[in-house]
Amino acid sequence: MRYGKVLIVEDQPNFRKGLVKMIEDGAFGWSVVGEASNGQDALELLEQVKPDLVLTDIRMPIMDGLEFVGHLRRTHPDLLVIILTGYKNFEYAQAAVRHGALDLLIKPCTEQDVRQVLQKASDRFYERYAQQQKLLVQQQQQQDQELRAALLDLPSERGAAGRLNAFLADKELWLLQLDFAGLGSKIERKGDLGLLQFALSNITMELLKGAETEGGLLLVENDRFVLVTGQGKLEEHVREAIREACKHYLGIGVTMYSMGLAPASEQLSQLYRSIKRTSAAAAANVEPVREGGGVAEAQLHLNQARVKELEMQLMSAILRGQVDSLQELLERMLVELSNKTLEEMKLGALTLSIALHETVQKQFEPGELGAVAGIPCDMPQTDMNSSEVMTWAAEQVKLFMLLLSSWQASKSENLIERAIKYIAEHYSEELRLSDVAAQIHLNPSYFSVLFKKATGESFTRYVTRFRMEKAALLLRHSDMKIFEIANAVGFDEPNYFTNVFKQQYQMSPKEYRNMTGV
Repeated sequence: MRYGKVLIVEDQPNFRKGLVKMIEDGAFGWSVVGEASNGQDALELLEQVKPDLVLTDIRMPIMDGLEFVGHLRRTHPDLLVIILTGYKNFEYAQAAVRHGALDLLIKPCTEQDVRQVLQKASDRFYERYAQQQKLLVQQQQQQDQELRAALLDLPSERGAAGRLNAFLADKELWLLQLDFAGLGSKIERKGDLGLLQFALSNITMELLKGAETEGGLLLVENDRFVLVTGQGKLEEHVREAIREACKHYLGIGVTMYSMGLAPASEQLSQLYRSIKRTSAAAAANVEPVREGGGVAEAQLHLNQARVKELEMQLMSAILRGQVDSLQELLERMLVELSNKTLEEMKLGALTLSIALHETVQKQFEPGELGAVAGIPCDMPQTDMNSSEVMTWAAEQVKLFMLLLSSWQASKSENLIERAIKYIAEHYSEELRLSDVAAQIHLNPSYFSVLFKKATGESFTRYVTRFRMEKAALLLRHSDMKIFEIANAVGFDEPNYFTNVFKQQYQMSPKEYRNMTGV
């Protein structure tokens, strides 16, 4: 999950800069990544900044908005577009809407107007993100079904062999044999087995991600997974970490057998049977779990998709600066969880907990929480009743909110100090909120909220005031020309500098200089 990126295309500098200010101060979940004064310049910026949303005027020199949107639709058909227009240009705007523009923003516009269209864009952006994630899950599910069918020598659709051969080219296969012997009667119910499979899958994928190793894990039979990685990529320390984590967190023994480089799809079943015989001989005293893995694998995919969905909802609230609504969202999730059956409740609780941990890892402190940061330190036990599962889930939510609050308190002061220092050193340059946020490794929308809370001013207001104070100092103590002072404090257009200065001091720079006797 990431925040949305906006490209603003507008030939009036004052209006363009005003839009940038509104967007970056408003904590809308969007960050301005580029500005252009005409359609031609904007087209050149597209590949560089890769926006998710374009705000474009219609009446512009060189290439107007209609021509620009026409080009966009041919090269970037899914890019979100909002049209900026005056009432006199409404007919043109209607033509642009026929080109697929999401909405209109009528000039002059208020902050509330901007908020409304950006909220609409946010809803569409996150809706598309959810659809993309759902499509990815469906594609992964189909790929896994085809691979499982080949391993178990089951019928498959026409074309599956070709797709599998392309996917498995230069891939290495590993068999993960699970040993449930130490769990005794804890996995008598299918739901408890599914809980353990889901947790094991997430632990393995988290460790691979932490080791920067691409891989995919397939549940073939209930006590056997097949892991697909790049050739020579699964190092011994990663394999050992998987074994240790599964034993520590789940009480499950895992033995890993190399299946070598993936053969042609028609040879996979023979290879799988051979490795199964090897693993069975090595663990002859272990009672295997006989039931096939097809239904369980489908449930596993649904659980993983739900993690992504919950994570998206959590991060969306944080990215938009809606920290207050986060508690309400989590409470609603707990209510939904309480209405499920016991087995569904256990899986749902673990799913929520994993989503919370993933959000912490990605949004708060990447890399600080260890290799299995996406896995909770414990999990709902298989012998828990409904009340105990709900208590456990509520504790996970409480810990998440405490961690969020603690992180905000411990980091905000130091981070804002660093931001202010960066502003003081770079105020003479183009200085966007997203640039400063990147320097302190924060999401721009969250940084905007944090900055205003710490300083009492929005980022843009703070930078503007700082620049005007520097400009006033130069007007009092130097004979620099006004356009030189404007440039020295980060304004490339003297007229815009003069307008901003007058807003701050209720007089023009020239009047201010005359008043101070320079």
